Amino acid sequence: MCGLSGSGKSTTASQLVKTSGAIRLRSDAVRKHLAGICLQEKGGDEIYTAAMTDKTYSRLIDLGVQLATRGYRVILDAKFDRQEKRLEAIAKTTTQNLLLTFLYCTAPPEVLRTRVKQRSGDIADATAAILAKQSMEPFGQTEPVITVDTTQTANEVQRQLGGVFDSLERNQMRE
Repeated sequence: MCGLSGSGKSTTASQLVKTSGAIRLRSDAVRKHLAGICLQEKGGDEIYTAAMTDKTYSRLIDLGVQLATRGYRVILDAKFDRQEKRLEAIAKTTTQNLLLTFLYCTAPPEVLRTRVKQRSGDIADATAAILAKQSMEPFGQTEPVITVDTTQTANEVQRQLGGVFDSLERNQMRE
């Protein structure tokens, strides 16, 4: 999963978990675990440094690769807003002969702001002020991506993504 805060990554990932049996790993949880703070505790600026972001994504990707090499379907639920992090994920999965596709969740800016403001009981720390500073680096030619408009109904999103794991697995068998 990838996309800006409020784009519907976690909601879409939750739907996919229910229908595919995948394991979802959230960057929010990995970051807080690495920082040694409770999941429900709000993280301070110190857990959002560039160094901590590098550690978080590296650990998230490594955990995902470990599970996938053991035969589990895995969803990495993170912004993946920087191409460098997406390429890191591609490199690590490629060395293990695993296929990866980024499900890029999108919604109009006003929808993102509304969703972030309405969050409650979630481990994500993003606020409207944080969202205002976010941007998504464009995808390159070597980055496999499916764009998902999360303003669609849950059934429409499910219809679009319903066979994403089966499709990846069929492609992997051909190689």
